[in-house]
Amino acid sequence: MVATVLLVLGVAVELLACAGVALMPTALDRLHYASAGVTATLLVAAAVVVREGATTLASRALLVALVSLLTAPVLTHATARAIDARER
Repeated sequence: MVATVLLVLGVAVELLACAGVALMPTALDRLHYASAGVTATLLVAAAVVVREGATTLASRALLVALVSLLTAPVLTHATARAIDARER
């Protein structure tokens, strides 16, 4: 039950992020919504861990979530700087 709730929340966050990317007028506004996908990744990874327990699949899901969590801020910052440089 908990895994299902986490999975549904992760999918809902990702759908809202996709809607935000599609609806926002500027690239910097879209970037805020694109970076929200990290939260969805964490929720889906947590759902896998809760459902599967301590397995190889769960450890891989956590690894993907950790890499996403660590690289997303850097990627978002670099993208924002590139957008800013292009607009000047």
